[in-house]
Amino acid sequence: MKLRTLGLLLPLGVACSPAAPTADAGFMVNGAPGQAFLFDGSQSSGDSLTFSWSVVDGPASAELYDADTAWPTLLPDAEGVYTLNLTVCDARGACDQAETFAQVGASASSRQRLMSAASLSIGRPHGGLKPLGDNDPPEAEASARRSFASMSTIKLDGSASSDANGDTLRYRWRFVSRPADSALTDADIQDNTSALASFTADVEGTWQVKLTVRDQSHSDAVLLPDIILKTLEDDDPWDDLKRRPGALRTLDDHDPLD
Repeated sequence: MKLRTLGLLLPLGVACSPAAPTADAGFMVNGAPGQAFLFDGSQSSGDSLTFSWSVVDGPASAELYDADTAWPTLLPDAEGVYTLNLTVCDARGACDQAETFAQVGASASSRQRLMSAASLSIGRPHGGLKPLGDNDPPEAEASARRSFASMSTIKLDGSASSDANGDTLRYRWRFVSRPADSALTDADIQDNTSALASFTADVEGTWQVKLTVRDQSHSDAVLLPDIILKTLEDDDPWDDLKRRPGALRTLDDHDPLD
């Protein structure tokens, strides 16, 4: 008897349907009231995804920024547990949802223990809670300087940020404020999810930039002092503009060697 190999024949011109999207709202985040809680839905899968985050439960209202991106930021003022819902949709209109949590302050501890016990008995919910053990928060450090190639380009450096547990850090650069007549948005910060980023100012004025770093469960943020850009005079030095909290310098400063 001869064995025959059967092949799968597909009609020409018939394409396989793309997989439905899968939402992943990332790790639950712990912290104190007033801190920036950065969430990460970038592990969601699907084609041409759109993101929509919302706070569906919590002890009080809280501001949620960048809710239409993969990386929203929650600013809670009250202690307790906040529940966030993520909805992702692809270009065909197929959608999926997932939940994650922000645990704010000491009053969230008992709720956290209940969540951890539940996760051990039923496993990780689809695309949602990922319980973690003890983890130290990262420390955000950032600086800025002018580019020698283009005096209107500001180079941002968050590579001095650290994590006591050696966890891999994720970065997010944002404008806090910019000149009123500027057309730039956060998307105009080149490599805004990397340790090294930059932006090219489109107008003169004062710019404020914030870096948020995140490990598996915690986040930290640092606000750079004002970056002041104006038309340079001939005697203006090629200033390094090293920016760290508490060490403000502007383009008006002169080099001590001048």
